[in-house]
Amino acid sequence: MNIIKKLFRHSITNKLFCYFSAVLIVILTLSTIIESIIIGALLTLPSHLQHEFKALANEAQTYISHNDLIGLKTWEEQQDYTIYVVDETHSSITMRDVHPHVQSKMAFSRSVDKPMGNKIRKPIIAIDLSSDYHLMIQLPWQLHPADRAKHVLWAMRLLVAICLLAFVSWLLSKHLQRPLKRLQQSSRQLASGDLSVRVATQIDSNIREFNNLANDFDHMADRVETLVLSHKQLLRNISHELRTPLTRQGLAMHLLKSRLQPNQECYFQQIEQDVIEMNNLIQQILEFSRLESSHYQVQLVPTKLGPLLQRVIDEMSLQATSSQHINLLDNNPKTLALVDLGLISSVLQNALSNGLKYAGEQCEITVTIAQTTSHILLTISDDGPGIIEQDLDRIFEPFYRVDNSRDKEIEGYGLGMSIMKQSIEQMNGTITASSPPGFGLTLNCAFPLQ
Repeated sequence: MNIIKKLFRHSITNKLFCYFSAVLIVILTLSTIIESIIIGALLTLPSHLQHEFKALANEAQTYISHNDLIGLKTWEEQQDYTIYVVDETHSSITMRDVHPHVQSKMAFSRSVDKPMGNKIRKPIIAIDLSSDYHLMIQLPWQLHPADRAKHVLWAMRLLVAICLLAFVSWLLSKHLQRPLKRLQQSSRQLASGDLSVRVATQIDSNIREFNNLANDFDHMADRVETLVLSHKQLLRNISHELRTPLTRQGLAMHLLKSRLQPNQECYFQQIEQDVIEMNNLIQQILEFSRLESSHYQVQLVPTKLGPLLQRVIDEMSLQATSSQHINLLDNNPKTLALVDLGLISSVLQNALSNGLKYAGEQCEITVTIAQTTSHILLTISDDGPGIIEQDLDRIFEPFYRVDNSRDKEIEGYGLGMSIMKQSIEQMNGTITASSPPGFGLTLNCAFPLQ
């Protein structure tokens, strides 16, 4: 028994061999049992033939009762079957010639209501008459029930095999799919960013190949987690370290500014602008890393979005030109959404800042608040040139900048949309972008209701 268990768990090949060997044995056993149960019924003459043969016996008995052997002989010769009325010695009482082979078969005659055997032959059927006489009927091979039974038996064997194979295949697939589904689920978790997922201790399989695959998956996940975390840590460290020399550079520039000649001020302004831009980039990198970190603590509070968004819109309107307008449409002023106040303000600031930069000198930005059964929908749309379709799926990637009709000379680092996405996901929300031709860019954000 221990040897069988070891073979059963070591390899998927052994397991499949054991499964299908067991199925084959069960199929053969069940087929044999079923055949032994129904073979008698299948090899018995149909009821209409039994009635016909018994009717012939009654006619023969009538001739015998009237002692009309001449009429009996004529009657025998006129029948569609080979028929003899014989005595105990199997001799014809009407003095007809009986072929020796037929006479020898009479010794092995069968009763009309008993099985005829599983081979197609011409058996002799005996029906008892009075005065120790017997009616012997030679059954034509075309009427032998074995001809019909062989088709039924093969159909029965096929049905048993199909049913058993289907049942065992279902059991086997359920058993094999469990670890595969667990591996598939874990791979999707890893792809979605959950670097802590592991499966070796959860796969619950006694198949060697699946366990090896689970161990390899965990090894790969370890390597991916190490590389990603080291990459993030490197990015944070570099950003922090850059701040120190930039701070010193800013102090030196402040001291230098008073000693500049008038013809040198243009160069100084360019250097000063580069330092400001570098500080902004470092600030965005640190903000992105902070949101991406699992240590960030989100404080979700029930909030009316309308007043909060109006304050942000009023602040951003100061940066807009006279031909740029920002409108707020609050269709559900009393509805509360679960959001982090700092993050939702940052999201709207980023969205409006992008709209003012890229939608054009003359544009209209509309912020709409709506509600579904389970979410608050925040939509920010502009009437600018929009984004081509192949770029829509990538605008939330870090450091990705769209290369289309939007002004490529406008300052930016490709982190704003990534920060928006991270902020919204931290609040258990979702964000998507759409840009139908001629209708600008629309950002659709969904936040859970209280």
